[in-house]
Amino acid sequence: MRLIAHRGFAATAPENTIAAVQSAAAQAAAVEFDVRRCGSGELVVIHDETIDRVTGGVGAVADTALEDLQALTVLESGERIPTLEALLEALPTRVEVNLEMKALGIAEDVLDAVADVDNRVVVTSFLLPELRSIRELDRDQPMGLLVSRRLDAPVTTAVELDCDVIGANYWRCLTTRLVPRAKAVGLEIHAWAIERWTTTRALGLRGVDCISADRPIQLTGRRNDAADCGYES
Repeated sequence: MRLIAHRGFAATAPENTIAAVQSAAAQAAAVEFDVRRCGSGELVVIHDETIDRVTGGVGAVADTALEDLQALTVLESGERIPTLEALLEALPTRVEVNLEMKALGIAEDVLDAVADVDNRVVVTSFLLPELRSIRELDRDQPMGLLVSRRLDAPVTTAVELDCDVIGANYWRCLTTRLVPRAKAVGLEIHAWAIERWTTTRALGLRGVDCISADRPIQLTGRRNDAADCGYES
């Protein structure tokens, strides 16, 4: 089982920033972050549709130019909202990237951004049109379906989209047949959002491959770096 640092361990660092993911890369096999387009067209790393919660500013990311975004700091940390390219350049190549597409119409630019990086990148989304676009543009790009509560047949949908990964809330992984069904068709399984080691152990016994957490969690009593988590570059 591998540990994914959700938003760069959002509970212990300013989420989705270069400082957060660099720190998390030393403690986890993979880092996860969110991507959307800002008002001047660049892809930026931020979870919410608006800047209100993480910067104290007001407005939609899609309506705010990069220059104005980067004049703000994230959660009063001094860290700025990074572009996707800047964040990718800052990561060590041994760490896996889980990149969640948070908005429509960014698939092609995401593929362009990750084309030359040496990290393994898994592009994920709840947005089915974006996943379809990824697969139409690149047959080989690792891709993952994130399962919403409203999606009734997640494994079937993931197979139809030609996904490599399926991600779901940990409770759904533990209480439904999603995991054995996904394993039967060769899907890698990610579970979120984990807070307790006991939950991690139950998910491991269930067959989950990766867990996503907002803070470092000891999976086996050892450090959760890439080598200990079974990560292969």
